[in-house]
Order: sequence, then C-alpha cells, then structure tokens
Amino acid sequence: MSNSQTIIAEDVIIDGDVKLDGDITVYGEIKGSLETSGAIQLAKIGKIRGNVNCSSMEINGLVEGDVIVNGSVELLSNCKLIGNIQYRALKIHDGAQFSGRCDIIIE
Repeated sequence: MSNSQTIIAEDVIIDGDVKLDGDITVYGEIKGSLETSGAIQLAKIGKIRGNVNCSSMEINGLVEGDVIVNGSVELLSNCKLIGNIQYRALKIHDGAQFSGRCDIIIE
C-alpha cells in the first residue's frame, strides 16, 4: 500500500462518486462508484453501492456493483458481493457470499 490513506468512518454516508489516487479504508457507506489507483479495504460494516475500480481490494462488507481490480481481490468471510468481478488474482474465504460472474484479466 502507498503512504496516502483515506478513511471513511462508520458514521459517514457519501451519496455520490468517489475518485482518489491513494489507498482507502471504508467503514461507512458509499452510494456511488469508487475509483482509485490504490488499494481498497472494505470493513465488515462497510458498504459500497456502486461500481469499483482499483489496484487491489479486500472485501469484508457489502458491495452491490461490478468490481474491476488490476491486481488481487480477496473476498473475506463476511463479504457479500452482488456483481461481476474482473481480476488478476482471486481468493475466496469460507463464508463469503458472491453472486455474479468472474473474469480474469489476461494481458
């Protein structure tokens, strides 16, 4: 992860798209797309209701939208993902819930 770190706190709800260059950890809710050149960590209580594009991602909360990850994506045990995933590497833990299509990025 890079040195730039953004944190969306548990009590924060963002209604709109979010775009940044660094890493982000989401405890709150984003109602819109999330795009970053860095990594995303979605906490167990975090929610993203929109499409996601990033370099790597750990999902332990809710995502309702399509996910494009240029590196690895990890669906942790409390993950609930409703949408398609494009990825270079994928790891799914026991208990993770996923409804969608998986496509590997080959380049």
